Parts: sequence; C-alpha cells; structure tokens
Amino acid sequence: MKKVFGIAALLLTLAACNKVETDITPVEQLSDSKIEGITITATLAPKTADTKAVADGGDKITVTWAQNEKIAILYEVSGTKYVAEANIDSVDGTTGAATISFTVESGTADNTACTLVYPAKLSDGTTTVYNDGLSGVKDAATLLSAQDGTLNTNLDVRVGTGTIQTTTPSLDVTIQPVAQYSIFKFTTQNISGTGITPSEFKVSDSEDNVIATVSPSASAFYVALPALAVGTYWFSATADSKPYIASARVTSATSAGTYYQSTVKMATLGDVMANNGKFYANAAAATTAGTKAIAMIAYVGSETGISSLKHGLAIGLKDEDNAMAHDWAESACSDKNNPENEYYVAGAYWYLPSKNQWGAMFNSYGGSYGNLNTAITAAGGDSLSEGLPYWTSTEEYVNTAYSITLDPGTGDYYYVIKAPLTETNLVRAVLVF
Repeated sequence: MKKVFGIAALLLTLAACNKVETDITPVEQLSDSKIEGITITATLAPKTADTKAVADGGDKITVTWAQNEKIAILYEVSGTKYVAEANIDSVDGTTGAATISFTVESGTADNTACTLVYPAKLSDGTTTVYNDGLSGVKDAATLLSAQDGTLNTNLDVRVGTGTIQTTTPSLDVTIQPVAQYSIFKFTTQNISGTGITPSEFKVSDSEDNVIATVSPSASAFYVALPALAVGTYWFSATADSKPYIASARVTSATSAGTYYQSTVKMATLGDVMANNGKFYANAAAATTAGTKAIAMIAYVGSETGISSLKHGLAIGLKDEDNAMAHDWAESACSDKNNPENEYYVAGAYWYLPSKNQWGAMFNSYGGSYGNLNTAITAAGGDSLSEGLPYWTSTEEYVNTAYSITLDPGTGDYYYVIKAPLTETNLVRAVLVF
C-alpha cells in the first residue's frame, strides 16, 4: 500500500502598518503518514510442516496460519522501541501463505531492522509473547511455565527477522518466523501401563533444572520444549495424591519445530529399581524382564545433606548379611557403588541412610514403619527387623552415632545415640537417585 500524502493550504495574513496584503502560495506539507503512521502489507511464507499444535493429525500436527491471528513487529525509531500489531488479513487456501498488514510510526526510516514474533499480544490482552519492555521475546522460563497441556497457539512460538521499507512501504522478510520450540505429546502411565492424569507434570534436565511445568487434565497432553541436547532428562508428576518419577535418555538431539510423541511410564512409592537403572512394579516383574530388582522406592523428592539426592530414595530389599560396626556399615553400603558389584546402578549412589532419611521414608508411608514393611514385602523384599537397632550415618559426638529401632510394642520407632562405634548393629543400605 502506498503512502498517501495530503496537501494543505497554509493561509497566513500579515497585518502590516502599510496594510500591504501578501499571498502565500500553498506548498506540500508534511506527509499525513507522519501523523497517522505508515501502513505496510507483506506476505509470509506458509508454516513448515509437522510443527504447530493446532490440530492433532495422528503422526504429525497440522500447520497453518489463521486469519486474524496477530504477529508482533518489534523495531526502533531514533532509539525508541516500538511494537506494531500485524494482522493476518488472509491466508491463501492453496499455498498457505499469509498476507499481513501493520502500521509503523511516522519517522520510521527505510531499512529499519525488525523482529517478527508470533503470537503477539491481542487487542484484548489475552496473549503476550513479546515482553513489556518491547526489547524482545520473553525468556524461555516465562514462556514454558504454566502450560495447560492443550493444543493452542501459545505452544507455537515463532520468531523471524526483516527490514521495514517506508519510502515504498513494504517488509522484506529476512528470516521467516520459525518455531522456537518442539511440541511433545506425552501419554503418562504408571509402571504397569495404566494411564494416570497428573495434576502437575514437570520436565527437568540432569541437573534438576526445571525446563517446563504443565497442569494437564488428561493422561495424554501436549508440552512445548526447547531443543533438547543428548543426555538424561527427568519427569516428575503428582497423580492420585502420589508422587511419580521417571527418566528418559535422549540419544539424538531434538530440534525446534518438530513434533514428537512419547509414552512415559512413571514409578511411584512401592515400585522397585533394578540394576539396569529402570523401574518395575516389583521384583518378579524385574526378573521377567531379565534384570535384578535391588531397591524399592521409599521417598520421591530431594533431600538436603546428600547432594546427589535430587529425585528419590530407594531402600535396599534386604539387610546386609551380618550386623557390623559403624565404619564397616558405611563401607558395605558404599561398596555397592563399584561398577563390578551386582547392585551397581549408573547415576545412582548407595549410602548408609541418615537419621533424616530414615524419617523421610517412614513419613512417605504415613509415619508407620509397618506400612513401609508391608510395601517392602509386597515388592519382593525382606521386611525390616523389629526390636533390633539399625545404624544411621548421622554422628552426634566423637565416636558416637544414632541408631534406629523399630519398636513392636508401640508400633513406633526411636533413635538412640550409640557408643562406641565398634558396637555391631544391623545395616540396610539406601539408593539415592
């Protein structure tokens, strides 16, 4: 669309002493566009396939621009930042290309660089991708948090670049708006394959940094994620008032603008970990899968004091063979971290449990050691012995450490400071992961 110039007549009457009248010939004044702004139309290429979460097509997600969607055009004029709201006026039914129109500020020079951001803030303020300072796209943490698991345009964040021309109003698109995130369709199940609907679902990296948080309303839901590098990622969820955990190994880096599908089988309290690092419903299920169950999940979450405990705590399925002194107890537990040991699990660590870790495991089962014992035996392990003390790793004074005893008389448990450390007590290792 061309600029429209207006011609205004400026009538100036000069009153002089000699009463000479002077006629001023009208001249072309400042362009009306410098008052009203400059309107530009441009064409965007169709969206590339298999990216946008608009409609679930089974193996891929359908991609189209939609009429009246909004795109933010971010640019600067004389150091002042502006944003123009571009409207998609029409979409070619054959090619999928979109025609957009927008108005920029008066004084915008030719060859003004701009950034295109989709989706833009709508007139009613319901959608905002660019930030309030108009300095660019919001940070990933803001965009990826509080997702609801549904297909919506907020999942399809696209950024492009261009150059605004104002002498002959046009937009030269240097980089077509390209997707910044990939779309995952996750289906969550318990370890036995039954669907679960999380009230909250989080994706974290190997350092336990949360990448995305979702509050879905079904067991199958959509999540926008940035490109994932090769490595291990963790999924945590809450469903049916229980904590769930799972991990996945990305063997080939994912790419933005691509659609992925994955079934996530998640473990919870009472499930077992095998020496292949995977979770199973119980020891029998692990054996059927050709591996060996070594511990039962007794706590899900992080625990202070042990830096490696970021996801959960599993208790060994049986005691060490003999009662032993404190230093031998610690060694017996840490020896399982030897790659040659049948209990070794890559990325997880065996410890003599602390006083707090014992308490965390009991609290996960309603504060009852009886409930914990029931879960251990159901998982295929040996219950903890009643009436006999177990060592903890928590030392109190020089040459002293706490022990814990399950009291069959009260159904409760209690701690005792033991001295000397050469005294022999039972030992049950825990695996932190």
